[in-house]
Amino acid sequence: MAATSTTATWILTLVGNIACLLLGVQMLRFWIAKDWPRMCTALIGAMTLLTLVSNPSLPMELAARLRATVAKNFDADPAPVDHGTTTPDGTGHTDSTPWGTIAIVAGTIAALIALLLIASALAAVLRRRRERTQAQSRRDGELSQRRAELETRHDAVREAYGDFEMNLLDNLHRLALADVNVLQTARLIDALDAARDARISTAPETLDTYRKTVTALEAAFKSADHHARTTGARYLPPAERRNIEQAQAALAVALDERGYAPQRQIALRRALTLIESVIPVPQEAIAALEMNTRPALDKN
Repeated sequence: MAATSTTATWILTLVGNIACLLLGVQMLRFWIAKDWPRMCTALIGAMTLLTLVSNPSLPMELAARLRATVAKNFDADPAPVDHGTTTPDGTGHTDSTPWGTIAIVAGTIAALIALLLIASALAAVLRRRRERTQAQSRRDGELSQRRAELETRHDAVREAYGDFEMNLLDNLHRLALADVNVLQTARLIDALDAARDARISTAPETLDTYRKTVTALEAAFKSADHHARTTGARYLPPAERRNIEQAQAALAVALDERGYAPQRQIALRRALTLIESVIPVPQEAIAALEMNTRPALDKN
């Protein structure tokens, strides 16, 4: 009987150690996956197994006590016991149900149930917190993506208008796009300012306002560019229109690499003077034109 108990204890210890190892691996996997309910369940299982492994004889002792209790209950006299009588040994003690063993078993079961309930409640709280965090992260990611898309659209219009201003002297056929006295161009400038102001605020509640301003900016640029291309210089008074035509002819001479260098410089100065008599020319545009023509002039 002792050999059987020793073998059973050894088998229980071996199985418990293997189970603890497997539960440890599962806990690590659940921790990495942030699956808190399963991790807590595995933790409770590991704690229970560790208790059994540290005291392998506990289940056997509990089983033996239960067997002894059942045997005593069957063998006991069914007649009522007089608790007021005194036993022959004078202690007044009589055999009765081992309430201590039952209390240990019941307490262990109650503790396990309490641990499971606490773990379930904790796991539910952690799960709800994780879901809220994930939902907030998704919302933040969506807002960031939408803002990035809006900024890309905004930058596309800004770059297109900036390229026009930098090469204004090459875009005299769209002169109205630089004239703020033209209604479509004035609306474009207002839309640029509105989109710039809306972009400054990065609060989530301002994203819809930014979207509306970018959409309005795209429409304003399309309208102003189409009007400038179809109108050309025809919207100008006759005298100013002649100045633009003469400026275009002078620019053709200034940009002709086969021309005489002093003559090309004179033509460039004349073109700038004629254009500025009609509309202000940004210094950036003048610098860009001079940068393009200076190498050829220096070479001549």
